Amino acid sequence: MPGLPCRPTALNLHPMLLGHMKDPRWPASEEALADARDFLMALKDRHVVVAPHPSVDGLAAGALVLRALQAVGARVKAQVPARGEHALSPTFQQRLRAAQPDAWVVLEMSSDAMDDSVAPPDLPTLIVAPQAALAPAGKAGTTVLAARGLEPAVSCSLLTYALVSPCVVPGPLEWLAVLGTVADQGVDAPIPFLKDALRRAGRTAVTESVALLNAARKSSRYAAPLALGVLLRAGSATDITRGNVPGVDTLHDCRLEVQREVLRCSKTPPRIASPVALLLFSSEAQVHPQVAVRWAQRLPEHIIIAANAGYLPGRVDFAVRSRTPMELGGLPLNATGGSLSREDFLRFAAGLGFKGLRDIDVERRGTFPG
Repeated sequence: MPGLPCRPTALNLHPMLLGHMKDPRWPASEEALADARDFLMALKDRHVVVAPHPSVDGLAAGALVLRALQAVGARVKAQVPARGEHALSPTFQQRLRAAQPDAWVVLEMSSDAMDDSVAPPDLPTLIVAPQAALAPAGKAGTTVLAARGLEPAVSCSLLTYALVSPCVVPGPLEWLAVLGTVADQGVDAPIPFLKDALRRAGRTAVTESVALLNAARKSSRYAAPLALGVLLRAGSATDITRGNVPGVDTLHDCRLEVQREVLRCSKTPPRIASPVALLLFSSEAQVHPQVAVRWAQRLPEHIIIAANAGYLPGRVDFAVRSRTPMELGGLPLNATGGSLSREDFLRFAAGLGFKGLRDIDVERRGTFPG
């Protein structure tokens, strides 16, 4: 794709593009954006690994950065973290080192990664993550582009779009920022010119594409890398919904599987230890958040814990939801979750009043009923 020089003023030439506003601090300061652009521009002819978060927002941001790096002449490779990984996981870092890149770019980071005590590797690093902290103290070569505490809140794909727009022809890539923003914040997010951009991208096509791409990550197939490939091949959300690019059939299969698993696991009878209702099941699909949402509607007076013993080997992944503000273990919550070893989860459940659970209750049974 032909590129343009990374001029900080390029967005001003397109005042109606998604997210453009006169506030110099939003979606990030021009100084921070300029530093991140300088990082990208210095990667001409260099081997770069791009590591996007597997969420739709992260994948859309990854596609934008890959396009920009291609435009500036870098040699790029995408590497999506595997199921249960994040960019700083030891297993991911091992694969990163094996690729022997000259630099790497991280798009969005899970809360686990941001809270991790492990620093990025000794490699020139750009982190684009709205909620990221500053670069680790004394960590030379790490540039962080963040948007903490800004209103309205900024999605990773929108922040990335603001970053790369001066480096590419921005109009044809706007739909990627729309897609990621809608996936992260919904169609009614108070983002400048989102309604106009959503109309240009096609509201129905965007929401349908978000559902298909989101299912790729949640499916037992864990087809997030394939979803990134679909985004890179597509020229619009309509290309995805019409199946104009390879891989869309697999996304439909993933969506059907996730829908079936949500229905099956939602039939799990709850265990009650008031005010907590525990649903314990096993599925290789990441359906515990949807199951928790469904049961929060059925039991609005309870804190719902949907616990999935089948998603990751040796672990229980769980989502917590409540219709009204409540506390669990002294902590306020409305929506949260976590991942514990089977032994730790049994202790956690016992502390909530669910006595007598055994190892067999948290065995991994694939996609069969728990």
